[in-house]
Amino acid sequence: MSLQIATIPCLSDNYTFLLHDKDSGETALIDAPKAAPIIAELDRRGWTLTQILITHHHPDHIDGVEELRTKYGAKVVGCKADTHRLPPLDIELAEGHTVNIGDNVGTELDVSGHCDTHLSFY
Repeated sequence: MSLQIATIPCLSDNYTFLLHDKDSGETALIDAPKAAPIIAELDRRGWTLTQILITHHHPDHIDGVEELRTKYGAKVVGCKADTHRLPPLDIELAEGHTVNIGDNVGTELDVSGHCDTHLSFY
């Protein structure tokens, strides 16, 4: 029930995170600034991306989503109130909804401030 976490530098000053559940083989990504470094890390670790969790709509957090979705068939998860600015979502969240990575459960929190529909997972 523990997650392996990989931190990936992207662009000039962004980071993204892979969360991998060894038991289920599920791997979630938090934001997708650019696909290439994420694909390289997934390949290096032998993980397959199953979910892309989007925190907000800014391009430096979503520009790699479509390439990753196409390559892995990963489900894209994001804020329901922000669907007009996000890539198409497979799962639309509102505060209090949960996301599973194997047996691990994360609850969506509204942390608006940086932008009006920013979310986080706890």
